[in-house]
Amino acid sequence: MKSISIVTAAFNECPGIIQLANEWLAFFDQHPDISTGEVIICDDHSDLHQYESLRDAFIGNHRVVILRNEVNEGPGFSFQKAIAQAKFDWTLITDSDGQFPIDNVNQMLSALAKQDADIVFTYRNRKYDNEFNRFGQKVSNQLCNSIFNSKLQDFSCAFKLVKTPLLQSLKLDARYMNYSLDHTGKLLNSSAQWIETQVTCRVAEARKRNISSEIKRAKNRFLYIAYLFFTQYLRKNRVIF
Repeated sequence: MKSISIVTAAFNECPGIIQLANEWLAFFDQHPDISTGEVIICDDHSDLHQYESLRDAFIGNHRVVILRNEVNEGPGFSFQKAIAQAKFDWTLITDSDGQFPIDNVNQMLSALAKQDADIVFTYRNRKYDNEFNRFGQKVSNQLCNSIFNSKLQDFSCAFKLVKTPLLQSLKLDARYMNYSLDHTGKLLNSSAQWIETQVTCRVAEARKRNISSEIKRAKNRFLYIAYLFFTQYLRKNRVIF
């Protein structure tokens, strides 16, 4: 049986994140192969009433840990803060918008039963996003696989199950929206055994962004990929560890 810590970062996600956390806890209670579990949510300085709603919903519940950043730090920072608090054998990384149903853990555990591994990467059966972002993710996937000499089907998928000591040993450095690339790249560099399995997605509530915001996100994504390329190049040439 496995013990699992679920970690996520949230920014103005109430009441949805409260419902999700309760779904996750109910899943733990009903699953025959999970001995115990916890939920760790790092609130990235949401509006005060949203944070208080989240905090108050789980007062006295020792299985839910609510962290809060003093200022808005970005999801990468928030995930790192939540990961550091995980105390169970495995850590499940997931987004707080509900796009990954918790039942996907069944596929991950089934994959682990067939092949021992330290990491379960996932790839989405469908990506619900605008065409601009889907194109960016496709290009990012090809570039990152080339950089790391890997063949992952969905390099940027945030949904991962990782042995907690391994995950906590990583030196993560993506502060904002490139955290999924950061997690995947650092895990591949660890040389730990990994497997990949398909998961289902559901439509998350769309966040409207203007074209300038989309361009800024795309620019940041490719700047981070360039950073990954150069750090891998320097590592291969024994310039850095």
